[in-house]
Amino acid sequence: MIRIEITKASTPFIIGTHYNNGNIFTIGKKSSSSLIDPECTGIILTVSNDKLYVENKKAGIFYKVNGKKISGKKNIDAGSKIEFSSISFEILEFRYDHIDHLTDIDNLYKKRIQETPMLEEIFSLIEQDFIHLEKLKYDEK
Repeated sequence: MIRIEITKASTPFIIGTHYNNGNIFTIGKKSSSSLIDPECTGIILTVSNDKLYVENKKAGIFYKVNGKKISGKKNIDAGSKIEFSSISFEILEFRYDHIDHLTDIDNLYKKRIQETPMLEEIFSLIEQDFIHLEKLKYDEK
């Protein structure tokens, strides 16, 4: 989870607090960015092993962390202030999410069942429907 406060941007609509529950937060002009600023060339925040990193993927383009000019990847802390391209923001907080929602399906399943036990019955019914559909498909051949 990464939470930031945008203090300056080319568009006033994104000024304020933003967060991403994943371990990656991107800011840029691409539609795939977590936060879109049409004049920002692209910066990535990543949480890995309880450390937060900021990185500009384009070589030779600098950004500032707490007023210091940086290029490449840098380890930063909560409270750090980043200035890059048309945007300025502060890191409010971050936390490494030990469950990777894309690859750790077993632990995610167990966590969701613990949170909502009723889901186990629903998942079981869905699984039975899939088995039935697979059997129908197999019998057609």
